[in-house]
Amino acid sequence: MENHSKTILITGITGFTGVYLKKHLEGKGYRVVGFSNSKSDDPTIFHCDLTQPDQVQEVITQLSPDYVVHLAAISFVQHPVTLDFYEVNVLGTQNVLKACLNLTKPVTKILLASSATVYGNQIGSEYHESMNPNPVNHYGISKLAMEQVGKMYWEQLPILMVRPFNYTAPGQESHFVIPKIAAAFTSKAPQLELGNLDVYREYNGVNYVVEVYERLLFSEVTQEIVNVCSGKMHSLHEILDLFSKITGHQPQISINPQFVRPNEIQYLCGSVQKLKLLIELPTNNDLRELLTSFVN
Repeated sequence: MENHSKTILITGITGFTGVYLKKHLEGKGYRVVGFSNSKSDDPTIFHCDLTQPDQVQEVITQLSPDYVVHLAAISFVQHPVTLDFYEVNVLGTQNVLKACLNLTKPVTKILLASSATVYGNQIGSEYHESMNPNPVNHYGISKLAMEQVGKMYWEQLPILMVRPFNYTAPGQESHFVIPKIAAAFTSKAPQLELGNLDVYREYNGVNYVVEVYERLLFSEVTQEIVNVCSGKMHSLHEILDLFSKITGHQPQISINPQFVRPNEIQYLCGSVQKLKLLIELPTNNDLRELLTSFVN
């Protein structure tokens, strides 16, 4: 494959994951374009409201991509406007798929980013793709609905859906837990308010995730749902302890009831077995190395 001859469209290209994915793919020689609801001076990035089907169709037709990575979404679980989850995550996805279906030159592959939150609370701590989804918040419900919309187009478009588990890196929005904790430790804040501490999550590096996305995008696999995970889970207490060792600081930790989510998912760790059958896994960040990147 001559990389420079292939055009990859990323929706949500100015978001946290989009920025890293754009840099990664451009480093491999691909032509990367995208659209975002935010204005940009970059000539390869177009302004587009995902909820407006005519805008989405116009931009996708103009860019005529070979591959599409659909990242654009409302991803903060505590986003205050419930309707946004469904207008952006569900109907926005439908707008993208309809636009791809109307292209004169068919796309080679569409990667739809769902979320591990569709699993909700399950029996056991390692979640695999055959489990029945059981989302417990509007974000998870909207992502499950997005998957169902994607399945409606499986007969017409080459779609692969991914369920990424928690990942992070510098540049992630400050309302997410790792950047929030990192800011408190690096600024030597005397206190840090958090929600439920008795939760266990994967904490993968974003570079691991974007490389998995690339390998899946150029695999032969379509019409599947696959976890993007490492199968390695850590407690929030472990995160706090590591940040303390890295920075030499220990703020007073308190629980703010406003930050405690109802129906909190206690364990969220993915089975990596299916992913390993589809691609060779890239190297993931060591947890200490990942957390240290926030304070250097």
